[in-house]
Amino acid sequence: MGKRREIEAAPEATASEPARNGPHPDPQIAPGPAASAQAGGDHDARPKTEQNGKHRPAIRPLQHPEVWLRVRKLALRQLHRLVALEPKVLRDESPDPVHDLRVASRRLQSLLDFLYPSPRPPEIRKLRRRLRRAREVLGDLRNQDVLTALIARRLARKRTAHRQAWEAAHDYVVKLRAPTADRAHRRLTRLNLAGTYLRLRQELKRPAETRPLESSESPGLPIVPEEGVANRPRPALPKADGAPDVSLATRFSERLADLWQDFQARVAESWRDPGALHTLRIAAKRLRYLVEVAAELDVSGSAEAVHCFTDLQGRLGDWHDLEVLGRTMIEMMRQRSFLETDLPLALEVGKLVLSLRKSKTEVCQRQLRQALKSAAYGETTEWVNQWAAPGPNASR
Repeated sequence: MGKRREIEAAPEATASEPARNGPHPDPQIAPGPAASAQAGGDHDARPKTEQNGKHRPAIRPLQHPEVWLRVRKLALRQLHRLVALEPKVLRDESPDPVHDLRVASRRLQSLLDFLYPSPRPPEIRKLRRRLRRAREVLGDLRNQDVLTALIARRLARKRTAHRQAWEAAHDYVVKLRAPTADRAHRRLTRLNLAGTYLRLRQELKRPAETRPLESSESPGLPIVPEEGVANRPRPALPKADGAPDVSLATRFSERLADLWQDFQARVAESWRDPGALHTLRIAAKRLRYLVEVAAELDVSGSAEAVHCFTDLQGRLGDWHDLEVLGRTMIEMMRQRSFLETDLPLALEVGKLVLSLRKSKTEVCQRQLRQALKSAAYGETTEWVNQWAAPGPNASR
């Protein structure tokens, strides 16, 4: 989850919140291209043809004959990184390998989705499930590492309200980590990532003309939709000289359109239901990792879009950390021994949970509003709309 800005309690966050952006438009309405263009101000120096959406960004990087080889090499690089991180996770010398392995699995899965759109070959579906499972078995361990660091930062301050409650929470999380790590390590070894590595490496190194990339080459396979993301039927891509043609640009634009539509729906839902902030965070991650592929392929504008989605993901990650912290504190309070031995401290922990519950969503939504009305988000929206909208390059 990386370094994050820590969400303060409501009074402190309100005092430190910048007011330079002024009032936000109706949060029930997801920002559209018009609002985004307005957010970009008058400082956009791009050509008018790009500003008015007549032409999508240059697709030349996606038309290079070697682009498919580059994407496969990117996938192999993440695969090598994934399998190299497993022994570091099992040694448990640092929390960083847990985070790095989870990130590598997401990036590898995003690249597989890029190379193998639905319906995917059965072997690829199986390997994707194993990558997702690896993240899941390490999820609790990662959360506890993040909570330990978060609480330690609070306790390092000279003035910290509810200090005893924070200390009790810190001790509780530290005690939980050892059994959580043992359980996660056992489950991770049972996943046999080494076997996954060997099978996926062989698949990625197979010549392009022998790999089943599209549904037309894999008749009879059921379409397995990706959770939370619309999956439209994909036409077979033409080939030239035994390799997929330049319609990789089409594949990228369609995948981006699906993920962007899901992201905007989650934004609108999050204003009505704060619980949807978690699914919004997942949608932002999917967008970020897809756009990272474009950035690796030198697509113009993609690096700025990656930065924008990374910032959004960080803001939502702050909320998620405090959400997990609140649930952990409630679990601590439910222990009978804790209530019987120190009831006043348990009541103090309850007050802290209520304080966090009141502040975390309010502050997160305020920060999210500021991010969605920023010039960077406006430019990213325009960039996505230019790629996602059908255009003269879409079929090339």
